[in-house]
Amino acid sequence: MKNKEQIYSCRQCGQILTLLHRGGGTLVCCNQPMQAGKSEDIETEQMPGMGTPYWSCTNCHYVLQAMQPPDVCPSCHQACQFVDVSCYIPECGFTGVDSRLMK
Repeated sequence: MKNKEQIYSCRQCGQILTLLHRGGGTLVCCNQPMQAGKSEDIETEQMPGMGTPYWSCTNCHYVLQAMQPPDVCPSCHQACQFVDVSCYIPECGFTGVDSRLMK
């Protein structure tokens, strides 16, 4: 009988690994136990840095979270450009807004 693929993911950094041989102990990444699941159970929305991005208006610096930025800013009501200010690096924890991108 063939075993189903067992994978583990880190909620902190998004690292994913496949278990090749079962052994003792707990898999740890970023000083936290890794989450066990099957490949179909791990969705990118659950992993840091892979969720809905944050956008900042270049005019008034209003920040919102959406898959795509709006055509008109909800704050200044102008047709502004938006920049992706999501955190994708360890320094800001892979979540939320990367304050270094805010100007």
